[in-house]
Amino acid sequence: MLKYLVILRGGKSRKMEMTNLIEAEGIPEGLTKAEAERLTAEGKVNNSNEKVGKSYGKILTDNLFTYFNLVWAIVTALIIFTGSYSNLTFLAVVLPNVIISTAQEMRAKKTVEKLSMSTEPRATVIRDGELITLSAAEIVLGDVALIESGRQIPADATVISGLAEANESMLTGESDAIKKEPGDKVLAGSYLVSGSIYAKVTSVGRDNYIHKIEKAAKSFTAPSSNLFNELNKLIKIIGIFLIPMSLILSVFNYLDTRDISETIVASCASIIGMIPSGIYLLVTLTLTLSVINLSKKQTLVQDMYSIEMLASADVVCLDKTGTITDGTMTVVDVNILDGTSEEDFSSIMAAIEGSEGSINNTSAALIDRFGKDVSHHVLEKIPFSSKRKYSAVSIQDVGIYSVGAPNFVPCPVSENMLEYISTRAKEGERVLLVAKHKLLGDTGEPVALIAISDTIRPGAKDTIANFQSQGVTLKVISGDNAETVSTIAGRVGINNSEKFLSCESITDEELILSAEKYTVFGRVTPEQKVLLIKTLKTNGHVVAMTGDGVNDTLALKESNCAIAMADGSEVARKVSQIVLLNSDFGTLPDVVKEGRRCINNVRQSAILYLMKTLFTIFISLLIPFTVSSFPLTPKQFALLEFCVIGVPSFLLAFEPNNKRIEGSFLDTALVRSIPNAIALTTPVFSLLLLGKFMTDVSINSRNAMAMALVTIIGFINLLCLCTPYTKWRAAVVSLSAALITGATLISIFLLDDMFHLAPLKDNISVFFIVLTASLFIAITMQIFRGKIENFIQSRIDKQRKRREEYREKA
Repeated sequence: MLKYLVILRGGKSRKMEMTNLIEAEGIPEGLTKAEAERLTAEGKVNNSNEKVGKSYGKILTDNLFTYFNLVWAIVTALIIFTGSYSNLTFLAVVLPNVIISTAQEMRAKKTVEKLSMSTEPRATVIRDGELITLSAAEIVLGDVALIESGRQIPADATVISGLAEANESMLTGESDAIKKEPGDKVLAGSYLVSGSIYAKVTSVGRDNYIHKIEKAAKSFTAPSSNLFNELNKLIKIIGIFLIPMSLILSVFNYLDTRDISETIVASCASIIGMIPSGIYLLVTLTLTLSVINLSKKQTLVQDMYSIEMLASADVVCLDKTGTITDGTMTVVDVNILDGTSEEDFSSIMAAIEGSEGSINNTSAALIDRFGKDVSHHVLEKIPFSSKRKYSAVSIQDVGIYSVGAPNFVPCPVSENMLEYISTRAKEGERVLLVAKHKLLGDTGEPVALIAISDTIRPGAKDTIANFQSQGVTLKVISGDNAETVSTIAGRVGINNSEKFLSCESITDEELILSAEKYTVFGRVTPEQKVLLIKTLKTNGHVVAMTGDGVNDTLALKESNCAIAMADGSEVARKVSQIVLLNSDFGTLPDVVKEGRRCINNVRQSAILYLMKTLFTIFISLLIPFTVSSFPLTPKQFALLEFCVIGVPSFLLAFEPNNKRIEGSFLDTALVRSIPNAIALTTPVFSLLLLGKFMTDVSINSRNAMAMALVTIIGFINLLCLCTPYTKWRAAVVSLSAALITGATLISIFLLDDMFHLAPLKDNISVFFIVLTASLFIAITMQIFRGKIENFIQSRIDKQRKRREEYREKA
């Protein structure tokens, strides 16, 4: 009937031929232009008017209006009120952090939108009895659409004429083509792999099945970074007592200075010191540079923190089609049975494929191997169907041949042929039988067996080996036959690939119990994918997932890190944190490598930032016992934060580090920071006490001593942190020393003593006495660091165990 559609080509002649064919086949003339306009005005149009992902406004407000930024806004306003503008140096850290994180997220959104526009589907519909082409979003309810082989189905519809096969893997995960004939439903998001149909649109926009999956995906909250969560947890803890502590400090600051402006500046300095703002900037900068590096490798990172989640993942769930395989088929072996030469057999196959009106994955593989010759005259043909499982054709000057599944082609199959078929099947390959006939439809003689297989993506084996060498467990979750998926998983080297489970008839409870036992899961529904991911997370795993179809959307949202292929569905790309623009699974090890380098080095550098935070908290708690003001101003903190912490931590972040990310960032960093903070606190606290007994030591002189002490001891802590030394670490330490010296000299000679070091010379002998004692304390802390850290960690572990026992009893 519609088999002639595929050979009609070109402009007005095609349009006229199609219109004539519509009339001849009795296909409805479709809607009129006026009806389409009325339905569009009524909202019955194929546009949901909803977008997956944040708007630009939402991105801006999320990055701008945070508790963290509120604190900075208040501190900034107070310092401006005092007129002490030189103490606004902390904004050099705060503002870039907001700008960079906002710009990066907006950039990722823009890239995804461009990608979506480039892949926006088009549709052919009948309007006023003629075929017109328009955007899929312009289709209205009741339109009659012509859908040909290779075209995506634009909206849910019912077939009214024609025969075709649809690939619904984007929706169901099932890669086998499904036969569609009059009366059958076709779903938006799937596409035809063979044949042509006319279909009447029955659902549009939000009523499409694909939209229901998109809507369900929005109910999932995207997981954020562990590092980011723990930093926020620290900020919240600080925030609980930040206001009362600031009020108490303000009282003591005023009692010591008797000046409102100096009181405000000192109080703001303590707030600035308590918040480890530099960590946020360090994380943002290093992750942004990683994002830029990955973009050069065709990897779009939509959420910077997702790099950490992938680097932390101990389970990666893969989809077969689109991830391990590229969705195409490849001829892997040809076994000629009747003595025909390879050259002659290739010519025969080229003629057979030249007679095909449409192309599916199998015929594409055959054409790729043997070519396509359309010069021969086709006398008679039996088309392929899902039920028949073979096709046959009579070609003038070539002969009569059939191609299809060995147990369906009318041809005897010998024991040797069965053995070949069985061997290939164990390798996950499909075998086609080519037979020659005297008459079309009668029993023929075998000519050859052709083994075809899913095409493994280049580099998939290396990528899988890379993950497994790092101790990452791989699981394959697919809508395909479990045994077939298991075989393909084995071919790419996935450990325990023989442990497979078909999920088509199991309960949710059975699936939950099976999540850890099996490696390959077949015939999985979208809901079961979500349950598997959720179960693995509940069991304590950090789970990353790759997917390209709409059926993967819910599970992608549930995972800790969602990875989509650029050639997959639009909704999968939008809900994923990472999009592989070249659809190459082999890029993932680069993402993991970048993530591990960034996060491991940031964790190490965080010790320096938390050293300053804990020091500020300790001193703030001890100030009431000394009846003194906070001993540093915001700009005096700048020497420590820039020369000892900021620049060195940023440079150390680029050191190679491919260790697996394990353990709690907050626990590890805090434990390792406490000895350093004590080394800073003890001499400054002693200095505050000493200042009360030495009336000749002014507040300015005391503050200058405090700044010099924290800078020098902070540098000693940096020296110890960098052990064992490499050339890079030695260069970083040397640069830090040069920056301290240079900044001090510039401050004194060019910036009118910006750091207020001049009063130090008034009590230089006192300073050296305190410095000598301080160095002794700092070195002692480093010598006994291991024992101190073990003691603190044991106390933390005991407290955590008690809390868990209490929860269990409750």
